[in-house]
Amino acid sequence: MNERAYREREYWENQNVARVPGEGDYGIPRMLRCTQLEVERWIGFNFANTCPPELRRSTGVHFWLDDAQFKRVWTYPRRYRNLLQQFGAVTSPEFSVFETFPPALRLYNQYRNAWLARFWAEAGINVVPSVVWTEGLDREAIWESYPTESILALSTVGCMRSEADRGWLRRGIAEMQQRLRPVLILLHGLCPEGITGPVREIAPVTERIRQRVRDRTG
Repeated sequence: MNERAYREREYWENQNVARVPGEGDYGIPRMLRCTQLEVERWIGFNFANTCPPELRRSTGVHFWLDDAQFKRVWTYPRRYRNLLQQFGAVTSPEFSVFETFPPALRLYNQYRNAWLARFWAEAGINVVPSVVWTEGLDREAIWESYPTESILALSTVGCMRSEADRGWLRRGIAEMQQRLRPVLILLHGLCPEGITGPVREIAPVTERIRQRVRDRTG
Protein backbone atom coordinates (compact mmCIF):
# COMPACT_ATOMS: atom_id res chain seq x y z
CA MET A 1 0.00 0.00 0.00
CA ASN A 2 1.38 3.43 -0.89
CA GLU A 3 1.54 6.35 1.53
CA ARG A 4 -1.48 8.17 0.13
CA ALA A 5 -3.76 5.13 0.37
CA TYR A 6 -2.52 4.37 3.88
CA ARG A 7 -3.12 7.93 5.01
CA GLU A 8 -6.70 7.78 3.73
CA ARG A 9 -7.47 4.53 5.54
CA GLU A 10 -5.59 4.82 8.81
CA TYR A 11 -4.67 7.43 11.38
CA TRP A 12 -1.12 7.42 10.00
CA GLU A 13 0.29 7.67 13.53
CA ASN A 14 -1.65 10.96 13.81
CA GLN A 15 0.57 12.78 11.33
CA ASN A 16 -2.61 13.50 9.36
CA VAL A 17 -4.34 14.85 12.50
CA ALA A 18 -1.84 17.56 13.47
CA ARG A 19 1.78 18.32 12.75
CA VAL A 20 3.14 18.93 16.23
CA PRO A 21 6.70 20.34 16.09
CA GLY A 22 9.42 18.01 17.30
CA GLU A 23 12.87 18.72 18.67
CA GLY A 24 16.20 16.97 18.97
CA ASP A 25 17.53 13.97 17.09
CA TYR A 26 14.26 12.04 17.39
CA GLY A 27 11.73 14.81 16.77
CA ILE A 28 9.92 14.34 20.08
CA PRO A 29 7.74 17.38 20.85
CA ARG A 30 8.45 19.44 23.95
CA MET A 31 5.52 19.73 26.35
CA LEU A 32 4.34 23.22 27.19
CA ARG A 33 4.83 24.80 30.60
CA CYS A 34 1.93 24.65 33.07
CA THR A 35 1.85 27.70 35.35
CA GLN A 36 -1.51 27.57 37.12
CA LEU A 37 -3.79 24.88 38.44
CA GLU A 38 -7.26 25.20 39.94
CA VAL A 39 -8.92 21.83 40.41
CA GLU A 40 -10.50 20.36 43.52
CA ARG A 41 -10.14 16.65 42.78
CA TRP A 42 -8.39 14.19 40.44
CA ILE A 43 -9.81 11.11 38.75
CA GLY A 44 -8.31 8.47 36.51
CA PHE A 45 -9.01 8.72 32.79
CA ASN A 46 -11.08 5.54 33.08
CA PHE A 47 -13.68 7.60 35.02
CA ALA A 48 -13.71 10.63 32.71
CA ASN A 49 -16.75 9.60 30.65
CA THR A 50 -18.89 8.99 33.72
CA CYS A 51 -17.83 12.10 35.64
CA PRO A 52 -20.93 14.32 36.06
CA PRO A 53 -20.75 17.26 33.64
CA GLU A 54 -21.27 19.80 36.43
CA LEU A 55 -18.09 18.58 38.19
CA ARG A 56 -15.76 18.49 35.21
CA ARG A 57 -14.41 22.05 35.33
CA SER A 58 -13.25 21.53 38.93
CA THR A 59 -11.82 18.06 38.23
CA GLY A 60 -8.43 16.96 36.89
CA VAL A 61 -7.86 13.79 34.88
CA HIS A 62 -4.72 11.68 35.29
CA PHE A 63 -3.25 8.75 33.34
CA TRP A 64 -1.54 6.74 36.10
CA LEU A 65 -3.18 3.60 34.78
CA ASP A 66 -2.30 0.57 32.73
CA ASP A 67 -1.55 1.62 29.15
CA ALA A 68 -4.45 -0.49 27.85
CA GLN A 69 -6.93 1.75 29.68
CA PHE A 70 -6.00 4.87 27.73
CA LYS A 71 -4.43 3.78 24.43
CA ARG A 72 -7.64 5.00 22.77
CA VAL A 73 -6.57 8.63 23.32
CA TRP A 74 -3.83 7.97 20.72
CA THR A 75 -6.07 5.97 18.41
CA TYR A 76 -8.88 8.55 18.45
CA PRO A 77 -7.16 11.83 19.36
CA ARG A 78 -9.88 14.25 18.27
CA ARG A 79 -12.66 12.38 20.06
CA TYR A 80 -10.87 12.35 23.41
CA ARG A 81 -9.50 15.88 23.01
CA ASN A 82 -13.11 17.03 22.92
CA LEU A 83 -13.85 15.10 26.12
CA LEU A 84 -10.79 16.36 27.99
CA GLN A 85 -11.53 19.97 27.05
CA GLN A 86 -14.39 19.78 29.54
CA PHE A 87 -12.06 19.26 32.52
CA GLY A 88 -10.08 21.75 34.57
CA ALA A 89 -6.74 20.04 33.92
CA VAL A 90 -5.19 16.80 32.72
CA THR A 91 -1.79 15.23 33.19
CA SER A 92 0.16 14.22 30.12
CA PRO A 93 -0.40 10.52 29.37
CA GLU A 94 2.11 7.95 30.58
CA PHE A 95 2.63 5.30 27.96
CA SER A 96 5.24 3.12 29.63
CA VAL A 97 8.99 3.70 29.26
CA PHE A 98 10.15 0.78 31.41
CA GLU A 99 13.89 0.16 31.66
CA THR A 100 13.30 -3.37 30.35
CA PHE A 101 11.81 -2.02 27.11
CA PRO A 102 14.02 -1.60 24.02
CA PRO A 103 15.04 2.06 23.55
CA ALA A 104 13.05 2.25 20.31
CA LEU A 105 9.85 1.34 22.17
CA ARG A 106 10.56 3.80 24.98
CA LEU A 107 11.14 6.59 22.45
CA TYR A 108 7.92 5.73 20.61
CA ASN A 109 5.92 5.78 23.85
CA GLN A 110 7.45 9.07 24.97
CA TYR A 111 6.74 10.51 21.53
CA ARG A 112 3.09 9.64 22.06
CA ASN A 113 3.12 11.12 25.57
CA ALA A 114 4.61 14.40 24.37
CA TRP A 115 2.63 14.61 21.13
CA LEU A 116 -0.67 14.26 22.95
CA ALA A 117 0.40 16.75 25.65
CA ARG A 118 1.13 19.37 22.96
CA PHE A 119 -1.98 18.50 20.94
CA TRP A 120 -4.16 18.97 24.01
CA ALA A 121 -2.40 22.11 25.24
CA GLU A 122 -2.73 23.77 21.85
CA ALA A 123 -6.47 23.03 22.02
CA GLY A 124 -6.71 25.04 25.25
CA ILE A 125 -6.49 22.16 27.74
CA ASN A 126 -4.46 22.83 30.89
CA VAL A 127 -1.89 20.02 30.70
CA VAL A 128 0.42 19.18 33.61
CA PRO A 129 3.49 17.34 32.29
CA SER A 130 3.79 13.99 34.07
CA VAL A 131 7.45 13.05 34.36
CA VAL A 132 8.96 9.70 33.40
CA TRP A 133 12.60 8.94 32.75
CA THR A 134 15.05 6.24 31.78
CA GLU A 135 18.71 5.61 32.49
CA GLY A 136 19.32 4.22 29.00
CA LEU A 137 20.85 5.76 25.91
CA ASP A 138 17.56 7.52 25.21
CA ARG A 139 17.59 9.45 28.50
CA GLU A 140 18.49 12.82 26.94
CA ALA A 141 15.71 12.65 24.37
CA ILE A 142 13.16 11.90 27.08
CA TRP A 143 14.32 14.66 29.44
CA GLU A 144 14.33 17.18 26.59
CA SER A 145 10.61 16.62 26.06
CA TYR A 146 9.75 18.38 29.35
CA PRO A 147 9.54 22.12 30.06
CA THR A 148 11.50 23.90 32.78
CA GLU A 149 10.01 25.93 35.66
CA SER A 150 6.59 24.31 35.29
CA ILE A 151 4.09 22.58 37.50
CA LEU A 152 4.95 18.90 37.07
CA ALA A 153 3.29 15.64 38.06
CA LEU A 154 4.98 12.49 39.37
CA SER A 155 3.66 9.08 40.37
CA THR A 156 5.65 6.90 42.77
CA VAL A 157 3.11 4.06 42.90
CA GLY A 158 4.95 0.76 42.39
CA CYS A 159 8.36 2.47 42.45
CA MET A 160 9.35 1.90 46.09
CA ARG A 161 9.13 -1.86 46.51
CA SER A 162 12.85 -2.64 46.66
CA GLU A 163 16.07 -0.79 47.40
CA ALA A 164 16.92 -0.91 43.69
CA ASP A 165 13.56 0.71 42.88
CA ARG A 166 14.07 3.36 45.54
CA GLY A 167 17.58 4.11 44.28
CA TRP A 168 16.29 4.53 40.72
CA LEU A 169 13.57 6.84 42.03
CA ARG A 170 16.01 8.97 44.05
CA ARG A 171 18.30 9.39 41.05
CA GLY A 172 15.44 10.34 38.78
CA ILE A 173 14.01 12.86 41.23
CA ALA A 174 17.42 14.47 41.70
CA GLU A 175 17.81 14.79 37.94
CA MET A 176 14.29 16.15 37.58
CA GLN A 177 14.94 18.81 40.22
CA GLN A 178 18.24 19.81 38.61
CA ARG A 179 17.12 19.82 34.98
CA LEU A 180 13.52 21.00 35.18
CA ARG A 181 13.37 23.14 38.36
CA PRO A 182 9.64 22.50 38.97
CA VAL A 183 7.63 25.24 40.68
CA LEU A 184 5.17 22.67 42.09
CA ILE A 185 5.04 18.87 42.06
CA LEU A 186 1.76 16.98 42.04
CA LEU A 187 2.68 13.76 43.80
CA HIS A 188 0.67 10.57 43.31
CA GLY A 189 1.73 7.98 45.87
CA LEU A 190 4.24 7.95 48.72
CA CYS A 191 6.59 10.89 49.10
CA PRO A 192 10.20 9.71 48.67
CA GLU A 193 13.35 11.35 49.93
CA GLY A 194 14.93 14.01 47.76
CA ILE A 195 11.93 16.06 46.70
CA THR A 196 12.43 19.76 47.42
CA GLY A 197 10.06 22.65 46.94
CA PRO A 198 6.26 22.69 47.16
CA VAL A 199 4.42 19.39 46.80
CA ARG A 200 0.67 18.78 46.45
CA GLU A 201 -0.34 15.20 47.12
CA ILE A 202 -2.89 13.25 45.07
CA ALA A 203 -4.07 10.16 46.91
CA PRO A 204 -4.09 6.94 44.83
CA VAL A 205 -7.48 5.32 44.25
CA THR A 206 -6.63 2.48 46.65
CA GLU A 207 -5.95 4.98 49.46
CA ARG A 208 -9.23 6.83 48.82
CA ILE A 209 -11.10 3.50 49.02
CA ARG A 210 -9.36 2.68 52.33
CA GLN A 211 -10.30 6.13 53.68
CA ARG A 212 -13.96 5.68 52.75
CA VAL A 213 -13.96 2.31 54.55
CA ARG A 214 -12.37 3.93 57.63
CA ASP A 215 -14.94 6.73 57.56
CA ARG A 216 -17.85 4.24 57.40
CA THR A 217 -16.49 2.05 60.19
CA GLY A 218 -15.53 4.95 62.43
